[in-house]
Formats: sequence, C-alpha cells, structure tokens
Amino acid sequence: MAIWVPGTITSRIQPDLALAIDRGVALEIGQESFEWQVTSNDPTLPTDQTNLIVSVAETVDPLLVPHELTLTTTVRTGMGLGASLAATMLGIELAAALGDEPVPLSKKLAVANFFEPNRAAIEATLYGGCLVYNGPKNVLNFGTERVQGAIYLPDKVVETPVPPEPVKSSSSAQAVMNAMMSADGAWLATHFPLKEQVTADYFPHAEMVSRAVRAAGGFTTFVSANGPALVCLAETRVTDFFPKLKRQLTAGSVAPFHLSRKGVAQI
Repeated sequence: MAIWVPGTITSRIQPDLALAIDRGVALEIGQESFEWQVTSNDPTLPTDQTNLIVSVAETVDPLLVPHELTLTTTVRTGMGLGASLAATMLGIELAAALGDEPVPLSKKLAVANFFEPNRAAIEATLYGGCLVYNGPKNVLNFGTERVQGAIYLPDKVVETPVPPEPVKSSSSAQAVMNAMMSADGAWLATHFPLKEQVTADYFPHAEMVSRAVRAAGGFTTFVSANGPALVCLAETRVTDFFPKLKRQLTAGSVAPFHLSRKGVAQI
C-alpha cells in the first residue's frame, strides 16, 4: 500500500490561500518490523521513529506496530513547498491505514492543525486544487487551465532568521486567487505586491526573479510560505515561458509545476 500527499504553495501575507501542486511525497508501507525503518530518497531525513511521519502516526495511535516505510519526495524540506505538512498528513494517514480503528476527519484536522496550523494548506492537501479557506463550512475551490507555473529555488540560501510575520494583505484571499487564475498581473502588482512579501536580507534574489518572470512573458511572482521558493506564474498560451525563464535564471533551479486536482490519495 502507498499513500501520496501533494505539496502546497501558500502565502505569508494571505494565509487563507493555498494551492496543491503535483509535486509531493509518497509513502509505501512495507512489512512489519521490530522497529520503524524509513528509507528515503532524501538523505537528510531521519530513518527511525524520530522521522516526523512516524512521530505524527504515533501521536494519532501510540499502539501502532512498527513497519518498514519507503519515502519518495519531490518537495525538498525547508524550501516553503509544504514538505513538513505533507509529512504530517502522511503520518495521519499511516495511522489510519495501520490502526485498528478508523481516524475520523475531525481528528485528522485537529492533529494536522497541531503540527502545521494553516487550515487553508491542510484543506488543500486533503482535497487538492486552488483553495480559499473561509471557515469550517465554507471552502471555495478554484481551478483553471489558463495558468502555468514554475518554482524558482536559489542555489544559495541566505542564512538569516525568517523575517517577522508580515501584515496580512488587505485584499481578500478570494480576490487574490481570482486575479491569479485570470492572469491579472496589473491587479496583483497593486494588491498583492512582491515587495510586501520580502525583505532585502532574506530574499535578495526576489526582484531579480520578478524581472526575469516578466521578461519571459509571466505576470506575477510571489513567495511560497517562508521561502526561499518563489512562485512564477504565466498564462498557458505563453508556450515558451518555461525555457525562457530557465535560460535567464541560471543562479538557481527552475522547475515547472501544475495544479494537483487531487489531495491525499492511495496510489
């Protein structure tokens, strides 16, 4: 059995907004074992019970029998693409798969919120899509084929503390999402500007990337979570956007992404 959880793109200045992407983390559950054994394509992750996935699973159900686990990730930790949330959700789903009792949605939400308190991102991992969270009974899901995206990661990350939490955008999450999905770069430049999401110390590369995105035919750039990942958006009709962007941004990596239409799933 294997479980997949999407990575997520979020915004520090608009926490009610989240996008599930087709990059994520997959967990294959193997045989029972005397102790937890985690094999991963990311050598920086713990291989025993201290792995976040196992820690979360044992929080949900302390009586779980250890298993061999194989982890395959396409979102690096510490980059602002929801890797820790994906691990949290995998832990919850691992407990649900191995435990004797089903885990109700209410408990899944409570545990996820304890470890990663961003409800929009949690909902996006569960259900996929572009999501605006407006309360427990009011989730709006958006999606479009009009927009394409790329993620820029710098080669060198500045070793400075994460800047203080910025002031929340005065524009609603739904308005920001509508502008993104309709490729309204002019509105976003005014109401969701990059300069309000960055500091010169922590994001010295941000303006350079923004200029490259515009030169390649894109319409907006914004920070995902605490960064350093920068999200670059363009209309799908700009067919040479990605190769142009990659040629210009040589001091880092550029990877395309697509909206994930699915959330947590068995694969």
